[in-house]
Amino acid sequence: MAFIEFRDIHKYFGEAHVLKGINLDIEEGEFVTLLGPSGCGKSTLLRCFSGLESVTEGEIYLAGTNITNFSPKQRKISMVFQQYSLFPNMTVGQNVAFGLQMQKKKKNYIQEKVKETLDIVGLSEKIDQYPREFVRRTAAACRPGASDHRRAQSAAP
Repeated sequence: MAFIEFRDIHKYFGEAHVLKGINLDIEEGEFVTLLGPSGCGKSTLLRCFSGLESVTEGEIYLAGTNITNFSPKQRKISMVFQQYSLFPNMTVGQNVAFGLQMQKKKKNYIQEKVKETLDIVGLSEKIDQYPREFVRRTAAACRPGASDHRRAQSAAP
């Protein structure tokens, strides 16, 4: 059994059949990239996974649990949307910590997770810099990495 499973996923927007029988298994820790032209369904599939869109047909499993009808809050999945944004008045570290602060996590825990996440993506030295000082996308991608939610990253435009 895969960590994430999409089983015969179909999604319609009115008459438009956007997702047509998607079957995909993703193992825990596996790095997956969804590639395709604009409008092919990459973001729609991720929105269905996160619960921001419902599937018309099919089932989605996470760690063996059918999450197809779970609310986004119940799924605890973080996503970086194609239109990412950072708070320009906050440092990289503060931006990455934001989600954990909203979850009311302890300060020491937040500091550990921020450091760990920035180490993973090679941005440790940028922790006290502001977004305008370097590429924003990299720091935006760290925000879900530091959260206590499962992660899914939308493909770049």
